[in-house]
Amino acid sequence: MSSNPIPEQKCDECGSNKFRIVNDSILKRQYPFVAKTTLKMCEKCGAKYIVCPKCGALFTRVHLSIDVYGVRDKCPNCAFNIPEITSWIAKGGGGYWEKQ
Repeated sequence: MSSNPIPEQKCDECGSNKFRIVNDSILKRQYPFVAKTTLKMCEKCGAKYIVCPKCGALFTRVHLSIDVYGVRDKCPNCAFNIPEITSWIAKGGGGYWEKQ
């Protein structure tokens, strides 16, 4: 675990602090880096976030129309990097369906 305490988890969209762990098979197929992480969903508005595997903070928001400008490749709490996200950003984004 990181020496940084986990900040209060707050939804970027609605400000709620109530989340639950979810499984989203569509996001996992669309973005391979999602399949290797844990997702939390805001219980108020439904926004989904990747959870940092190192410290447990909300890493970045994900949805079906994300682009490289809307995704973080480093945790805002502990600066942990997920290489698959960095690679996805470097390639200009895209998803599974664009490769078909």
